Amino acid sequence: MTVLKITVSATLLFVLFGRVDTGEFLKMVSSANPLPIIFAAAVYGAAQCLSAYRWSTILKDDVEVKYGTLLSMYFIGMFFNNFLPTAVGGDFIKGYYLYRKTGKGDVASASILMDRYSGFVALMTITLASLLAGWRLVYGIGGAALISVFLILIGGFIGASFFLWFEGLHGWFTDMMGKVRLFGLNRKLDTFYRVFMGYKKRKDVLLKTLLFSFAIQTGVIICYFAVGRGIGMSISIGWFFLFIPLATSSAMIPLSLSGLGIREGVLVFLFTRAGATKEEALSMGIVFFIVILFISMAGAFEYVRSGIRKEGITVAGGTYGN
Repeated sequence: MTVLKITVSATLLFVLFGRVDTGEFLKMVSSANPLPIIFAAAVYGAAQCLSAYRWSTILKDDVEVKYGTLLSMYFIGMFFNNFLPTAVGGDFIKGYYLYRKTGKGDVASASILMDRYSGFVALMTITLASLLAGWRLVYGIGGAALISVFLILIGGFIGASFFLWFEGLHGWFTDMMGKVRLFGLNRKLDTFYRVFMGYKKRKDVLLKTLLFSFAIQTGVIICYFAVGRGIGMSISIGWFFLFIPLATSSAMIPLSLSGLGIREGVLVFLFTRAGATKEEALSMGIVFFIVILFISMAGAFEYVRSGIRKEGITVAGGTYGN
């Protein structure tokens, strides 16, 4: 899997750089205005801190975890996601660390899924709102094919949401898994699902989580816009609200290193149709990826400094610490 990811990223980047003026790309990156890029780094860092707080909001009724502990786990997860070319993703690392400290694997898994899911809700809502507001422009640059891509993405997410939230569909799937009885997977899935469904009753948590998610996703879009301005791109911010959710979603396909190559390819494909040059779109993607790597380094320092050796995680029955 690691070899596949490296191959996919290297191939896509090779193709992308083969289709741009490398000299113009290097000139654009080297002469970029640093202030908007520094602003983007600050906003992205703040968004990750808010993401950790969102996670703590989801967890607060199941386990009592200090925010500093979760923030440490969150940045360590970012480091694993962006620097280590392994099949072990950052979400797995966060879940494992939380399980190791609390002994509640179902809570750890369900909270991470809920954290991710709320982010997707915000992404898809922003995309749908932007598509409704500017569908004529989208149709003008990409025709029915481009609109279909957005609709398939949104429709697929809605379909997956039905499976997550409606017990009838889950019951059908659990019955099927019960016939397989592979490593007790049906029981584990059912336990996990019951925890996840418990969030339906906690409307205050759901509302806060969604509000945080909209703020986080908006922050990421603003980061891209700032980086674009830093390298000289003059595209309207409205296009960013439409295109960045699609690029972000595509980068989550687990076929490349941290989405590298896939995300940049989508950015080039979309933004060139809105008037940007290939060099501008590729420069924006690469520079923002460097910003992400820079912020992720905080996880490396935290991992070396203390790993997960934190105190103050309390669950029913006792306190778990070093």
